[in-house]
Amino acid sequence: MIRLEGVGKAFDGQPVLRDISFTVPAGGTLGLIGAGGAGKSLVLKILCGLVRPDAGRVWLDDTELGPLSERELMDVRGRIGMIFQNYALFDYLTVAENIGFPLARMQRPADAIAARVQTRLDQVHLPDIGPRYPRELSGGMKKRVCLARATVHDPPIMLCDDPTAGLDPVTTNRIFRLLKDLQAQNDATAIIVSHETGYLRPICDAIALLDRGRLVFAGPTAEAVEHPEVRAFMEGEPP
Repeated sequence: MIRLEGVGKAFDGQPVLRDISFTVPAGGTLGLIGAGGAGKSLVLKILCGLVRPDAGRVWLDDTELGPLSERELMDVRGRIGMIFQNYALFDYLTVAENIGFPLARMQRPADAIAARVQTRLDQVHLPDIGPRYPRELSGGMKKRVCLARATVHDPPIMLCDDPTAGLDPVTTNRIFRLLKDLQAQNDATAIIVSHETGYLRPICDAIALLDRGRLVFAGPTAEAVEHPEVRAFMEGEPP
């Protein structure tokens, strides 16, 4: 479902990603880890087609992104549910309008959108906040709203950029459980960027470690925890 081959990207002549290659099979979940500035968020932006790599090739399912026009990329993005680190909610829209935004862009009927939004609010345990605005929500509530919006159209691909950054352990655990439940419900293929490696291990089939733009390891979670550099990172030591 997701495949990168030899992907590289530089900004102002400084390499940020170098020869990145890995595959996530359909229905699989990859935990993408690494220190700040390692290039994790950039990988997700490349997978969304928001940034084009300088080298290498990227596929989502059988579609190679490189040759696509911006209009064609918009169609591909419709198959992706993206959870942003900084929420990226529209302040001027209610919670219900934020969650329903992807469906509105697909020109779904208003009553169908309302029903779908309420279903998602129930699933993320926020059934009564549809009329409220993002500024009225706590950080944990905003994350759950982001999760509801990202999955309201049942995308086959989920990309999650540090979905629990800044949250307390109880809320973090709740978010990861919701991620796993929704991923399993849709049989989606997922990449989760996170520093919460203890939460990633139980829900990820595979782990990839980036270090200063290079791929140190990519493979099954059982092998990852035995890899010396991955294990060191998970235990809080610098790679």
